[in-house]
Amino acid sequence: MGVMAAEHTRSAVSRVAAPRKSYMVIDRSPRRARPLPAGEALALEDYRRLVGILEAVDRAPDLAVFCERLLHALQSWFGYTTLAVLHGATLAEAMRDGGGIKSGYSPDFLDEYTARWAADDPFLTADAMRLLTERGVLTLADLTLADAHRRYVEHFLRPNGIPDKMSMVVDGGPWGALYVGVAVRDPSGAAPRDLAVMRSLRRHLAPIAAEHLLRARDSATDRPWRLTPREREVAALVVDGLTNQQVAQRLFISTETVKKHLTRILAETGCTSRTQLAVRWRDERTGGVP
Repeated sequence: MGVMAAEHTRSAVSRVAAPRKSYMVIDRSPRRARPLPAGEALALEDYRRLVGILEAVDRAPDLAVFCERLLHALQSWFGYTTLAVLHGATLAEAMRDGGGIKSGYSPDFLDEYTARWAADDPFLTADAMRLLTERGVLTLADLTLADAHRRYVEHFLRPNGIPDKMSMVVDGGPWGALYVGVAVRDPSGAAPRDLAVMRSLRRHLAPIAAEHLLRARDSATDRPWRLTPREREVAALVVDGLTNQQVAQRLFISTETVKKHLTRILAETGCTSRTQLAVRWRDERTGGVP
């Protein structure tokens, strides 16, 4: 093969073997947002509310701060003024005697509720708790009201400007439950869009709540006193020198409820006075408990 032929052959091979260049074509034409699915219950602003609430709680350092931030976020993004965020080892414990935070309830309202109406609260029945566990979110319209429950609504809630109530449970798995109770003051009741947001919110809150409930349980594992979360909150405030009235105002519970908790606390700790409780509480705290 001559020189010219060899050069021609190498050039042909080179042309065949050279890889092709590929190009990415970017379509910069303006696009519209993907539409929501047909029948979607939430509007775009509802998703912003959902994200806003999650952003408010996702960096909470402990369970108490988590509950407080969740309550304030619900007030801010929904406009609710009267609500509670409570926690306990079970849903029943959270609703009846759980720790947490309440806002918007007057002392007179709480005193009347404890003294006269707590036994007739339809949300505290076994059927309501079962239904709440199944559905996640409930209103009064979802409940079958007995005569006593109707009296509770007609003679207690509505005269206090509460035509409807909404309840939500956040499942914390084996570590407990988070309960959110909302007094709905709108005469038309709970808005369907609010209910849809709450149903979605509870699913997103579940892993965050479970983590905080687990941490709170682990921190209490070695405590010798068998006190409920609410009793521990009452005891801590009493030890700090607050009166029963001040404790009631701080926790948004009635003074009668504070007295009942304090009686149980003194019996469980073997103390006979608030002073003795303060001494024992601080000694135990120094030693790593309660």
